Amino acid sequence: MADVQILQCPSCKEYIASDAERCRFCSRPLDAQTKQTAAAALQKDNKRYRRSHYLKYMLTGAGVFAVGVVITVGTIAMAASSEGGGHFVVTWGLMLVGAGNFLYGLIGIIGETFSK
Repeated sequence: MADVQILQCPSCKEYIASDAERCRFCSRPLDAQTKQTAAAALQKDNKRYRRSHYLKYMLTGAGVFAVGVVITVGTIAMAASSEGGGHFVVTWGLMLVGAGNFLYGLIGIIGETFSK
């Protein structure tokens, strides 16, 4: 079975299969070079989208983790400075979710870097 990819028609920008001889929407004939160029452009766009997706996860994960650390350190400092001892909050949820999102983004970016 041939390796069929999805590409955009250069004329109408509709998505079509790479094994088509002509666009099913605008009936433009497709030669091998046009198919290869369109498939490569779509793969490049997809890779750029995935990298930005993983980068957003890294940045939001780092931000959520930082908020969790600031809240935890702030409440510990307030409890330590009060005369009666006081109570503090450890925001495990924020820190774990933030670290998880950061790692997901980091692993995704590393995977995209080493993929073809």
